[in-house]
Amino acid sequence: MSKKELKEKSWRRSLAIGEMEKVNAEPPPYSSQPPSEQASSSNVSAEPPPAMDSGLKNLDFTPSPLEMPTPTECITHLKLLHAFAKLRHEVGNQDGLFGIELEKVGDMLEAQIEGEPGNAHGRNDSHQPEAHQANPSKTAAGGQALGEKEKARVNLAERIREKRWAVFVTRAVDRFEKWWTTLPLRPDISTFPIRTTDFDSTEATGRVAWFLATGEGLSSEFVASRLPPLDVLMVWHAYLLNPRAYLEDCMRMSHQQMWATLFPWELIYNSIDPETFAYNPPDEARRNWESSPGLPWESTDDGRFASRFKTALPCPKCCRNLAVPWTRPPVTSGPEALESYLENDTGFSGKHFQEPCPSCNFIVTHEKLRVAKFITDASALLTHSRPMPGTMLDAKGQPQISSAGKKLGTHDPFFPNRIIENLSQWKPTSLRSEIDILSITVLKSRIEEIFKSSSSITAVNHDQKNPALLAKESKIAVRKCLSHYWDNSSPFGLDLVGAVIRQSSFVLKMRNIDWLHSPAVLTTCQRLIVKYHRFVRIVAENPKKVAVPTLDVDLAWHTQQLSPKTYYHYTLSETSKFLNHDDKISENTLHTQFQWTSHTYEKKYGQPYAECACWYCECTREPLRSSFISKISPFRSSKIWDVEDKIKKGGVGKDAVMGVHVSAHNAVRFEPVGLADGMGVSAHQRRTELEELDATYARVLKRYNKKKATDEPPNKTVNDAYVWVWGRVVLGEEGQGVRLVVEDMETRVGGVGVVVADAGVEADAGVVVDKKGQFGHPPRYLASTEDLTHAYSETPRRRRRRPRHWQWA
Repeated sequence: MSKKELKEKSWRRSLAIGEMEKVNAEPPPYSSQPPSEQASSSNVSAEPPPAMDSGLKNLDFTPSPLEMPTPTECITHLKLLHAFAKLRHEVGNQDGLFGIELEKVGDMLEAQIEGEPGNAHGRNDSHQPEAHQANPSKTAAGGQALGEKEKARVNLAERIREKRWAVFVTRAVDRFEKWWTTLPLRPDISTFPIRTTDFDSTEATGRVAWFLATGEGLSSEFVASRLPPLDVLMVWHAYLLNPRAYLEDCMRMSHQQMWATLFPWELIYNSIDPETFAYNPPDEARRNWESSPGLPWESTDDGRFASRFKTALPCPKCCRNLAVPWTRPPVTSGPEALESYLENDTGFSGKHFQEPCPSCNFIVTHEKLRVAKFITDASALLTHSRPMPGTMLDAKGQPQISSAGKKLGTHDPFFPNRIIENLSQWKPTSLRSEIDILSITVLKSRIEEIFKSSSSITAVNHDQKNPALLAKESKIAVRKCLSHYWDNSSPFGLDLVGAVIRQSSFVLKMRNIDWLHSPAVLTTCQRLIVKYHRFVRIVAENPKKVAVPTLDVDLAWHTQQLSPKTYYHYTLSETSKFLNHDDKISENTLHTQFQWTSHTYEKKYGQPYAECACWYCECTREPLRSSFISKISPFRSSKIWDVEDKIKKGGVGKDAVMGVHVSAHNAVRFEPVGLADGMGVSAHQRRTELEELDATYARVLKRYNKKKATDEPPNKTVNDAYVWVWGRVVLGEEGQGVRLVVEDMETRVGGVGVVVADAGVEADAGVVVDKKGQFGHPPRYLASTEDLTHAYSETPRRRRRRPRHWQWA
């Protein structure tokens, strides 16, 4: 697609979004008549929520011509996420799965497991996110407090469930790898795959651009016949949410059709039961799966013995295939044995994995498998001219062809490729002979030695005019290449096990918010698409900043990423780059950048960024937008929702906790270390950041209330004084004292305090202490109207703030 076509499509998209914004972006006035007190306080449904399909008929699955996500796709995505959440719950609570068993620990623990949010017998009808539910380690299902032993047992049960899920996901990634290798390749791509020479501008093959622009992907009929099981579909889902890694892997592995294939929304929608969320694809898909790749449809149907082993794991040293256990559960019973197992599992899914090779006695570990992956990729570079991971895309996420007039020998992003091609000690045979002492850290240190050696740099860059010159882009290319091997031994460009587990938080949040059963789900999806486009515009206008999405924005963002080719063209036209979805941002950076995103969004669009999207608020907004939705939606009822009536019947709670705050599923918690190390996060820093967030929220709330206030402005009387001190002073009768009540939340203090003194006594009423223990005003002894007025008049003009109104009693 040419630049002119991209600009024209972006212009048409802006016009369409502008029409949507007029109706969907403006929330209702907050002074509307509230519902009854009984409805407002009802957070728990008296009856089950309505069926998911009750208000959704004749869904239109036609892709948007503007390359935007559609409400139908967002609704289907929510349905899929509910199926993932159900799968996670069932796997975690299947006692004995993979040999992981938990002894009976009493009725209280059993009740806690049965009452887990999301359980079919313990549904989370309060629509509260799990992060805000009662701590399972502190309370039981009946609400009674747990003792220390019960707390330990409940925590152990939760860790056991998480362990079963981790083993299951590890196995799901292995099943996905087998499914991926059975997918067909285009004959022209498989015969002539993308090679390093295709990135040479002097060759002008045009195959890289052809890969991105040509092809319609796999047909819907073929996808229907090859739709994988739910666990494999979950891995594919997480894979697609890393768009740059997915693009590079498709290019390296010649999967051009998978890159161009649209996500099968209609097929998935029809395959998931609307009430139980059971996954039932066409029978043909089941038959094809059991024949190729030849695995059972259900991951847990392999039998006790077969399901505990991972087959065809080659030894990194002698290349012999090994039968490796997924996990090594404890032989003995008891909490101590389970604790030791969880900490030191040596199975393939454990971080302390170890397996001796019976042929060469080599101890296989995760780190050695990562080195073996590097050696395999180096061998593919030399034998098939397949570029190393991380060397194909530039900083904007687009395939990087060598500059005009430059050959590959001077192409800086290919510096890691030239190291393997030109230095004998980096040949695969040489590396494999040293695998006993190698690790990714060792490989990194050896590359750093190359940077310090002019002779090595000259040997690598011998085609350059100045071979001893090491460009900055070459160092960046090395860092990008090695990033594909940290914590990753799979043939893909990222650790898919970690990708699936990182998405679990987002999946559970979407289930708990439960927009899918909301009576205003269509309006919610329409609104979040508008908000998502605005978010992308903020990213485009601030290329050096990190914009953080809210949960509703993230839903639309994820939905569009599941069709990679469409997403590529959309972000390229809007932001001039292939926008990546980084799910490894630190938690502290996430909060800081979320503050910046909120401020930028509100300044640009004049509307709140973190707008509450619970059922109550969404139903309240619906009548104001219904006229627009009725015109574009063939499946909307002509009668708008009666909010108060819906609350009474469906139990929709007015819950402030359910606001669409920062989408923190992609936050990575770093373990705190000593402050002297300059790394990590101290408790004081975390506390300070949270206090700043609280103060910011309080200021916004105060500013909003002042803006909406309808009271008449105060009159200046003999009992009024305008002073520089913060708050309201109440001077009582003689003997009752002087009282300073600090009410102003818009000042730099951000706190609330009260100072009381006896009448006639020098009152230190001007001192206000904030949360950091700092004085908000110079000490003044104020005991009368004259003293207060005099205090303000004596204050230097450069230190005066906006006068505050004082009332005297």
